[in-house]
Amino acid sequence: MDNNILSCEFGIAQLESMIGSGYAIDLNQGMDARLVTDRTARILAGLKWIRFIRFSCDQTAQIEAILHAAALLAEYGVKPYRLFIYLLVTKDIANAAFRVERLKQLKGISLYAQPERNEREGIVPNVLQKEFAQRFVYGRCYLKENWLEYYKRHDLKKRYPLEAEETEKALPHSSAGTEGRMGNQAVL
Repeated sequence: MDNNILSCEFGIAQLESMIGSGYAIDLNQGMDARLVTDRTARILAGLKWIRFIRFSCDQTAQIEAILHAAALLAEYGVKPYRLFIYLLVTKDIANAAFRVERLKQLKGISLYAQPERNEREGIVPNVLQKEFAQRFVYGRCYLKENWLEYYKRHDLKKRYPLEAEETEKALPHSSAGTEGRMGNQAVL
């Protein structure tokens, strides 16, 4: 099913008709959390899922929608560990790191980072995007440290000097400061 299944009444009705059917479903693309209402949260909570309820968070503007959707789903008994969030990792890794830090407040949530790739438009992930996705997020290091701490601990500036130069411009200079590009933030 399409990831915009929540954007049309027909899609929502199809989901609703599966409640109690015994079918276990998996919408393996991230749904748009901005489309979750009290009604759709009730429907999503009433379905039998193969494993996760999946959403996507490709931009910082989607964070609040995901937190809101999680709160609505919690009202119907869905715990955060049942949520799976796809996270697009563009060359602006500081932005992806900010989204990870904000989403971590949903204890037990599963994150999957995907470096941006669109070869037709010449977009190919660099080594730091891959490091962020494959080692920092997929390796679950984000649970113990933030990206800046990981970046320093693995001396990524030394390992990837060309890619690191652009990334460092976007990173704050301390893990406790508020000097990052994303405004007033606790850690990045």
